[in-house]
Amino acid sequence: MAGVGLAALGATGCSPTLDWRTVRYDAAPVAVTLPCKPERGARDLPLFGVQHAPVTLHMLSCEAAGHTFAVAAARLPDDGTTPAALQRWVDDWQRANWAALQVTPGPTGAPPDWMAVPCRVAGATWTRCWRGPGRTPAGASVQAQLQWASDGRWLVQSALYGPGLAADAHETYFAGITWR
Repeated sequence: MAGVGLAALGATGCSPTLDWRTVRYDAAPVAVTLPCKPERGARDLPLFGVQHAPVTLHMLSCEAAGHTFAVAAARLPDDGTTPAALQRWVDDWQRANWAALQVTPGPTGAPPDWMAVPCRVAGATWTRCWRGPGRTPAGASVQAQLQWASDGRWLVQSALYGPGLAADAHETYFAGITWR
């Protein structure tokens, strides 16, 4: 789970290396806009705690212009997900992402230089977004943005990691999540 979503920012929105396309998941009712042809994967993980059966995390990721773009989607449990439970699950997922980025939460709960940022996902009933610096497993510096959104049925994380991305390309990526 820690490696899910290590995706990078970087390049300009008009760069020929960013070939935007809408990609649909085979098993999840989600479509995303990506600047490159993604690799697909799925893993069963205990995302929602030991009291729930493992869920299949459906993943898409690709690299373009030196950046990684990654999206993961998981079906929420059918037994009635409360906002508090969703918050706890995303807190755990977020801590795993921070660990993968080699950053440690500080006294306020967030790592130094990380900040919550406003985000909006069409059709989402719940969102959370964070942005800040980190390191790749190889030790290179990256900027990262992590975004979670839920429509009440699915939880989706989109992540972007890298040296920085032009505002229009950043917006295209993060605004490109839709539920079908």
